[in-house]
Amino acid sequence: MTSERIGFQPGSTAGNNVISYIEAHLRDFPWRAALCWVAPGAIDAWDGNTHSRFEHQEISYLDFGLRIRRFAQGLLDLGIARGDRVIIFLPMGLDMYTAMFAVQRIGAIAVFLDSWARSSHLGASAECVDPQAMISFKPAFDLVAQVPAFSNMQLRILWGPGEGYEHRFGKLLETPGEAAIAPVESEFTALITFTTGSSGTPKGARRTHRFLSAQHEALDKVIPYTPADRDLPAFPIFSLNNLAAGVTTVLPGLDLAKPSDKDPAILVSQIRSQNVTCATLSPSMLAGVARYCHMTGTRLTGLRRVVTGGAPISKDDVKSFVEIAGDAELWIFYGSTEVEPMAHIEGHAWLAQTPRYSDPEMLEEGVNVGRIDSNLEYKFIKIRKDPVDLQATPWSEIEVKPGEIGEFIVSGDHVCRDYYNNPEAFFNTKILGEDGRVWHRTGDLAHTDESGELWVVGRIHNAIERAGKYLFPVRPEVLLKRMPFADQAAFLGIPDERLGERTCVVLKLRDGFETASVTREVRRIFDKNQIPVDEIHLVEGVPMDPRHHSKVEYTVLKDLIITGQSTQIHSA
Repeated sequence: MTSERIGFQPGSTAGNNVISYIEAHLRDFPWRAALCWVAPGAIDAWDGNTHSRFEHQEISYLDFGLRIRRFAQGLLDLGIARGDRVIIFLPMGLDMYTAMFAVQRIGAIAVFLDSWARSSHLGASAECVDPQAMISFKPAFDLVAQVPAFSNMQLRILWGPGEGYEHRFGKLLETPGEAAIAPVESEFTALITFTTGSSGTPKGARRTHRFLSAQHEALDKVIPYTPADRDLPAFPIFSLNNLAAGVTTVLPGLDLAKPSDKDPAILVSQIRSQNVTCATLSPSMLAGVARYCHMTGTRLTGLRRVVTGGAPISKDDVKSFVEIAGDAELWIFYGSTEVEPMAHIEGHAWLAQTPRYSDPEMLEEGVNVGRIDSNLEYKFIKIRKDPVDLQATPWSEIEVKPGEIGEFIVSGDHVCRDYYNNPEAFFNTKILGEDGRVWHRTGDLAHTDESGELWVVGRIHNAIERAGKYLFPVRPEVLLKRMPFADQAAFLGIPDERLGERTCVVLKLRDGFETASVTREVRRIFDKNQIPVDEIHLVEGVPMDPRHHSKVEYTVLKDLIITGQSTQIHSA
């Protein structure tokens, strides 16, 4: 195997295929555990006490590599060839990673759908990629049987129980022979993952072998591992970085599609019993673990590092977690499907910063997400929701002045250049530079401060233009989440003939609070921060994104208000 950078080599070669990372581990430390997971039925039999262990199973890099090779040969025997798209819709576990790496090994394209994916995501993914095969379970195949986009799919590989299927996951694992690594070009597509679709139709991010390698290098630079580390990642894509790094990955014993009140206890038990040293948790998971530990008097002394990201997080939640895992670094990542990481800040350093206001009821505009990743180039452009064509509108007309709020755009090796079979998405979310460089429009409104740190104030599609002035949701939502009566909260704009948009505070209340006192307190705090509030609405639940359960789905929420499915308790 060549010592050149994987994914960056000229021409078509096996050294560009990202499976080469796993092959290196087979050579260097074959008996190290690659994956560790909860044994079937173990959680059901668990007594809920985090001092009680529940059984885990694991597989070495040697056995994992052999499993991938055999499954890959089975795919070849079924006729799956280089460039074929294979949808993988499986729970986060050994079989999911086996299938994903096997598809990549033979030069086919893995189309990954998270376990939280809705039926609309299945249809949208098939329309986008025109799959030759799908690896999934019977209920998923029953569902897609009614979706026209799947009608031409040739192969259905069944995982789990079910009758009437010729090709089964377990049989492919028994395939004699081991597939060789397919040579690929650096920009050949290795993986397609879909955005959440919170601002429109889900887009298939085209992750090339070069991109995946560059993303691993960028992450490894910020969060390097040691041979002794055991990492628990809540997001399947972060597991790819773990496996590329050769670290042991402890898979969370959670149903990521259905968050449960038991989840914090399960995570704490795994962290303690499996000697987990590093973890990647969504902000909602991080907050849940902190609450559980405070409630039970538990401290997580074995952790040396935790990473969180995917959605905004408050200083209150960071402080709460630091108090129960004070010896651990807490890295807060700012990124997206298309670029990870974009910026990062360490939690202790964030808490140590001197706030602009001494009054705790006053907040700065936006959230400090730290230093912009050194592998990226970046700019800020004026707020505009239409595409940017540099031939018609040069940089000089769209960039904002230093320090001003604008849309944050980035370019670099670990920036996803385009979307699979979707030129419209490229047109709307990318900017093609005169030099051929692709800039990704993050959709986030931000600015840098005097020290060069990045402050995010909101999303361009959620910016509220009220009476000729822009307002952004981040600061008001942090204020709302601090209030004792708010179980969930959001701040958004609703079309208004006089103002352009009127501002709405939306709350899901905790039990035992009177609406009159809620109205008074919201008015008082928002007046103090000079944030106008035109209406206050109550809802049974604020709709959140299905991936992280941490981002408000503003379009859905706006429809609830416009169609009268909320209770209005205040109007200015």
